[in-house]
Amino acid sequence: MVNIKRDGQAYDHKNKDKDIAIDSELLGDQLSYGGSGNGQDTGHQHKEDDDDDVAAAAAASLVSDSDTANAAAAALSHQQPHHHHHHMHQHQHQQQMHQQMAYENHYGQLLHAAAATAVARHRVDNTILQPTTLPQTGGNKPQHGTEAWHRLRRENHKEVERRRRELINSGIKDLAALIPTPDTNKAQILQRAVEFIRRLKENENNNIEKWTLEKLLTEQAVSELNASNEKLKAELERAYREIEQLRRTLNEK
Repeated sequence: MVNIKRDGQAYDHKNKDKDIAIDSELLGDQLSYGGSGNGQDTGHQHKEDDDDDVAAAAAASLVSDSDTANAAAAALSHQQPHHHHHHMHQHQHQQQMHQQMAYENHYGQLLHAAAATAVARHRVDNTILQPTTLPQTGGNKPQHGTEAWHRLRRENHKEVERRRRELINSGIKDLAALIPTPDTNKAQILQRAVEFIRRLKENENNNIEKWTLEKLLTEQAVSELNASNEKLKAELERAYREIEQLRRTLNEK
């Protein structure tokens, strides 16, 4: 078999050399034909020579690739029975890896969604609890007591007041949505909110007293039931003893 393969490789190399010689001869014919043409300039001839060189190199590469592919196919045909079990094991390992990756991707998406929710809540909290003072601006500050200093101070004060009013208005709006009132006046909304909270506290205190009394009554009733149950158990045991005594008396007679 080794001699046959060597003969085949030698034959392939002969064919390869023959093809390369044919390509070189064709290349020489094309070059001579290009030199004897009428009205062709030197730049066009160089372009055709380069194209022919590329074609010859591609033909040689195809022949070499064909030899390599044939040799690889022959080696694969001899090694395929020996590596069948290895390929099956590798396929099973790939399936396990795919399942593990799918599992990790699924829970990774869940963790990503949870992290996005936490970030959104953090942003909302930062928006609600934003500071009422302006951040310090960089650059050169105006000199103390100058007109520019007073103007910057007024602007900062206006911005702080604007933010404070927005925060108060937002809080009053949320409070109005929680209490049963149709008023839109801020003072009325605050007054209704105070009354509503007081009423809730009174109801809570009344419910606590009522639930405490109900608890005491329930505990007392449970205690009475336990006592009655113990009494019934004692009477039942006495009745059993009397029945047993009567049975013995009847048996003696």
